[in-house]
Amino acid sequence: MAGQQALRLEVTNDGVRIRETPVNGKPIGQLNKGDIVDVLDKADDARAKVGKKGEWIKVREADGIEGYTSAGFLKLQTENVPTTTPPAGTKPQETKPADTAPATPAPTPTPTPSAPAKTPARVQPTTTLNLRQTMDTSSPANILNKLGGFDILDIVEDATAAQAKIGQKDQWIKVRTQSGQEGYVSAQYVQSFTGEIPQYVLGARNLTGMNLDKNNPQGHPSPDLMKGIGWIRVKFNVSMNPDKPDGDPSRYGNTDIDAAYNRVKPFIEPYVRAGMKVCMVFTHQLYGEGAGYVWESMDTNRWNNLIPKFADFARRAAQKFAGSGLVHVYQIWNEQDTEQGKGRAAVPIPSGDYANMLAQTIRAIRSVDPTTQIISGGHTRGPQAGGAYARRTIAALPGDVRLDGLAVHPYGRGVAGNPYSNFGPLTEDLDTMIGILPGKPIWYTEWGALGFQFNDSVSGAIADYAQGFVNIIKSPKYAGKVAAAMWYAWADGMDDGYGLVNRNGQPRNPLYDRFLKF
Repeated sequence: MAGQQALRLEVTNDGVRIRETPVNGKPIGQLNKGDIVDVLDKADDARAKVGKKGEWIKVREADGIEGYTSAGFLKLQTENVPTTTPPAGTKPQETKPADTAPATPAPTPTPTPSAPAKTPARVQPTTTLNLRQTMDTSSPANILNKLGGFDILDIVEDATAAQAKIGQKDQWIKVRTQSGQEGYVSAQYVQSFTGEIPQYVLGARNLTGMNLDKNNPQGHPSPDLMKGIGWIRVKFNVSMNPDKPDGDPSRYGNTDIDAAYNRVKPFIEPYVRAGMKVCMVFTHQLYGEGAGYVWESMDTNRWNNLIPKFADFARRAAQKFAGSGLVHVYQIWNEQDTEQGKGRAAVPIPSGDYANMLAQTIRAIRSVDPTTQIISGGHTRGPQAGGAYARRTIAALPGDVRLDGLAVHPYGRGVAGNPYSNFGPLTEDLDTMIGILPGKPIWYTEWGALGFQFNDSVSGAIADYAQGFVNIIKSPKYAGKVAAAMWYAWADGMDDGYGLVNRNGQPRNPLYDRFLKF
């Protein structure tokens, strides 16, 4: 009908999924804060649901994907637009003046003060526990989800009665997760939660991630094999042309960003459609490899020669992805604090030169993309040497440049005393790194167990190590402090990381099954 208005809604958070069916339907798309969606349900029904957890609205996003989205992450758009517009060249119809005198304006009513909005009563797990469909503990099929300290839960029963049960054995509380999933949790293993929900808690179900490699035969699995994983980390490799064979001098040193984009874009698209987020890392293979630089002989003058070119390549790459929804965070360089001659896939750089690289690269990316998050390269030398390097870098950044997070590669750290925590407890690393960039999260863009490839017999022990690691970062003390934890790597043969699958692509259990449920 001419003049009828379409109901449009605005998304209030990043990483909101579109599902084929409500609640647990297959993820088919993803929305971010500020995205506008068309409502496909009846407008009045949708309006009544907007902003309410546990309700679902059928929508269509800008690329035409249709499905259901949690109403709790939607709000009314300030202005809705007509579904039909006059043909080009048609003047808007004028309204004929009324024959009667204009009515006296009604007096403006005195506004009635509104009651302050009630803060929802919430609880937070004190350990890893199950979200159950009912209070029956006898059937594993009754388990809806695994929760940890990273998950903040709304109480959906009488709040006073629920608070009285907190910490009590054999008591249950009905709750709703921030993604809208409802069920029961044991009251014995939760505590009251007050205050603002940390920004990254809303992505808690997707905290774990995986390093992938398009050029490795087993490094690019079907998204169906990765259900439960929320992040992937990929390299934007301009230098290497995979169509050229090893030994061909033209295989490395390429500078064709369009060719790299055309390789990477179709590679990451299926994962994004499946609801995963992408961390894209710009290393020396964005620009520098094969360009005549001898990494062992670099000094400040040589870095000053390379950095503007590197920053320009980053700008051109980011410009191609800007607004696409395909990249959610950029990581600048890789393991820059590595000791000279000890890095396998890293090029070390002095902290002052790295601060210059960050400043120029962040400014370059921000000139074409003002919103996508930008984080540091993964610090790999632990809380002492790595922490000192990070502090020097941040202190040297100019005032107009900001990082959105600090990336860390905490290999050899986990639960104290675990044989795979040979460098010390993860808590020591967390306590140090969190304080270096206050208010910003830690990004574990690589972690795992190195040096045990092709050894299926240790899968159970490494699964225990990984479980302990995740329990720490989801514990109440660190809730909201870690944005993502990306395992290295998906498959044996990807450098020396211990794969979730072996070199033949077969799932390695119990590590594989447990990791997908973290």
